[in-house]
Amino acid sequence: MVLKRLLWVWTPHPHQYAYRSMRTTTMQLAHLIHEVEHNRNDYFQVNLPKKSGIGNQLHYRPHRTLLVLVDFSKAFDSIDHRVLSRLLANIPGVNCRRWLRNFLCGRYAKTRVGNRHSDRRPMLRGVPQGSVLGPYLFSLYVHP
Repeated sequence: MVLKRLLWVWTPHPHQYAYRSMRTTTMQLAHLIHEVEHNRNDYFQVNLPKKSGIGNQLHYRPHRTLLVLVDFSKAFDSIDHRVLSRLLANIPGVNCRRWLRNFLCGRYAKTRVGNRHSDRRPMLRGVPQGSVLGPYLFSLYVHP
């Protein structure tokens, strides 16, 4: 219900394919192949000096495609709650914003090894993993 409300007031970036209905990583790969092929077959004109040094000669060069792949290590764990809270301030709907802030803030964690327990510590980063909202909050964080 909260995700539906969030998606009603905010649209993920159009190039975000992961975790979205009706979009798959296969579609993203097809889009990438299309862009590479289009740029490989589309030429632009370049005026380069002739070898004699007198005048210019028209050359045709294919467009180039730059692909940057980024592996976000522990991506969901690295989201700063203060930054995400500022981004949520841009979303319309007071109740939706309030609920999302309450969902993220005031969380604590502790560890247990054998019979020993650590002290409770506040969680100032990350989104709850396994929740349906986590991927969308990450997308909002990366593509505001």
